[in-house]
Amino acid sequence: MDKNQASGPSQHSVARSALIFGSGTLSSRILGLIRDALLFSLLPLDTKDAWLAAFRLPNFFRRLLGEGGLSVSFIPIFVESQKKQDSADSTQLVDGVFTLLMGLAVLICGVSFIFMEPIVDLWLSGKGFAAVPGKQEMTVSLARIMVGFLFFICLFAYFMAILNGLKRFALSGFAPVMLNFCIIGGLLIFRDHPDIGKGAAWGVLAGGALQALMLLPSILKSAFVPRLRLGALKHPLVRRTLRKFAPTVLGVGILQIMGVVNLYFASQLQSGAITYIYMGDRLLELPLSLIAVSIGTTLLPTLSDYWSRGQKDHFMDSLGRNLRFFFFLALPAAAGLWFLGGDIVSILFARGQFTAAEVPVVADILKVYTLTLLCAGSLKILHQSFYARQDTFSPAMISLGGLVLHVIMAPFLMARWGVQGLCFSTSLTTLFNLGCALVLLQKNVGSLGWKKLGLHVLKCFFAASILGFYLNWIGHLAWRQHRFIFDFPILLIWITIGAAIYFAVTAALKVSEVKQMKKVFRR
Repeated sequence: MDKNQASGPSQHSVARSALIFGSGTLSSRILGLIRDALLFSLLPLDTKDAWLAAFRLPNFFRRLLGEGGLSVSFIPIFVESQKKQDSADSTQLVDGVFTLLMGLAVLICGVSFIFMEPIVDLWLSGKGFAAVPGKQEMTVSLARIMVGFLFFICLFAYFMAILNGLKRFALSGFAPVMLNFCIIGGLLIFRDHPDIGKGAAWGVLAGGALQALMLLPSILKSAFVPRLRLGALKHPLVRRTLRKFAPTVLGVGILQIMGVVNLYFASQLQSGAITYIYMGDRLLELPLSLIAVSIGTTLLPTLSDYWSRGQKDHFMDSLGRNLRFFFFLALPAAAGLWFLGGDIVSILFARGQFTAAEVPVVADILKVYTLTLLCAGSLKILHQSFYARQDTFSPAMISLGGLVLHVIMAPFLMARWGVQGLCFSTSLTTLFNLGCALVLLQKNVGSLGWKKLGLHVLKCFFAASILGFYLNWIGHLAWRQHRFIFDFPILLIWITIGAAIYFAVTAALKVSEVKQMKKVFRR
C-alpha cells in the first residue's frame, strides 16, 4: 500500500462522520418540524409572513459570514497548516479570522438594528405584503429582536469550523437542537399573548446563544481557543484566507441573495406566499440537510487532506463515492416528497391557523422541489471539490450566472403558475448551476467516472421507482383518521416499509452503498 494513502483518511470515515453529523441534524430537524407545527398553528397568516421574513435577515448574514462563507475558505487552509505541524501559524490563523469575523458581526448587527425600517420597506415592498396594515411595522419590530442572533450564530459557526477542521463533528450536528428548543419555549410561554411572535423572536436570540455555549467546552479542550488579536490580522495565512473568503462571500452571498429575491417576488403574490415557500423549504431541508449537508460538511476536510497530499486520484475517487452515496439516499427521499408530500403537510401542519385548503399549495411546491433536492444536493457536494482546492472563484461565478437566469425566468413562470412558478425557477437555476460545476470539474480536475456513476444512478432510480409505485398505492388508501395521534405513527410505518422495500431492491441490484451502510452502523 502507498504510504501516502495509508496515512490519508479512511475509506469509510466520511460516511461514518456524515452519519454522526446527520444523526444530530435529524434530531434538530425533528424538533424543527415540531417548532414549525406550533408556529403555523398558533400564528395568524400575516404574522407568520412577518416573522419568517424577519428571521430571514439574520439567516442571510449567518450563511454569508458563518456556516457557508467562513467554513469553505477557512477549513482547507486550517487543515493544511496543521499538516505542516506549525501550531504557531495555526493559532495565528484561528485568532486572526476570529477577530475579523466578530468585528463584522458586531458592525452588521448595529447597522441593521438602526436602519431596519428602511431595509424592510425596500425589501418587502410588494403589494401582497406592504398593502396589509401593520405588517411591515411588525416585521421591523421582530427583526430588531432577532438581529442579535447573527452575532451568536457566527460565533457558533466559527467554533464548528474549528472542530470540523479537527474532524470532530458530533456536537456540531446536535447543537442546533438548542435553537428549536428555545423557539418552542417562546411559542408556548407566549401562547395566549397577543405578541406571541415576539416570544418566538426572543427564543431565536436565546437559542443562538445556547448553540455557541454548547460548543464552548470542546473548543476550550482543543489546542485552538480563538482570541481577539488585531496583530494576527497581518499573518500571511489570515491574508490568504481573506483572499479566498472574498469570492466565497460572493458565491454564498449570491445564493442568499436569491433567497432574498424570492422573498421580494413572493411579496408580490397573494398573502401567505412567504409562508408557503418557507414550509416547502423546511420540508426540503430535512432530507437535504440529513444527506447533502452532512456529507458535504464532513467531506471538505477529507478532500482538503487529499489535495494537500497531491493525491488527485484519491480526491476524485472520494468525491465520486460520496456523490453515489448521496444519490443512493436522495432518490428515495425525492420519491417520498413527490408521493407523500400532501399527507406529510396535512398531518404535520393542518391545524389551528393553517387550514386544509392551504395544504395542496405546499404539496405542489414539494413536487417542484424534488428536482431541487437532487440538483442542490449534488451541487453542495461538488462545491466541496472546488473549496478543497481553494478555488472559491468558480462557484461564485456559477452562482452569479444562476442568479441572473433566475431573475429573468422567475417573473414569466410566476405569471403562469404563481408561487409554484417561482419555486420552479429556483429548481431550474439549481440545475443550471449543477451543469456548470460538472463541466468545470471535468475540465480542471478530471472525470468522476461517469459510467460507474450513471449505472449507479440508474439502479437507484429503478429502486426509487418501485418505491414510488408503493407510495402512490398508499396515497390512494383510506388510511387517514385526521387525528395526529393516529395518522403520524401510521405515516412512519408506511415510510419504514417503503425504506425496507428500497433497501431490499438496491441490495438485490448489488448496490455497494447498502454494504457500506451496514459496515458503518456495525462500527
